Amino acid sequence: MPKFKANQKLVQTVIQLYWEEFDTEDQDQWESIKERVQDQTMDDLSEFPDEAPSDPNLWFQLFQKLSCTEYENAEDDYWVSDIKGFTEYTYELVDSDDNVIDSA
Repeated sequence: MPKFKANQKLVQTVIQLYWEEFDTEDQDQWESIKERVQDQTMDDLSEFPDEAPSDPNLWFQLFQKLSCTEYENAEDDYWVSDIKGFTEYTYELVDSDDNVIDSA
């Protein structure tokens, strides 16, 4: 007797927002971010200047090396859920060879 499998897949979206404001003239903040990145990644940061750059893109490049949990701020209530967002349901009928016979 042939065997089949019915699948139900839930795809949920979660958005977490981490952020930090910066002032391109703040030397202490620049050094702090470089130290945090260095402590976390051990990356060679010689490509970044010692003096706080006026170019915000250099700051942005450095922030991209920083783990999201190392940012100063987090939006705790920014989770997308069934109440705030959506859940997508897909259904599949699969045969014993894992061929999808039908889907909805």
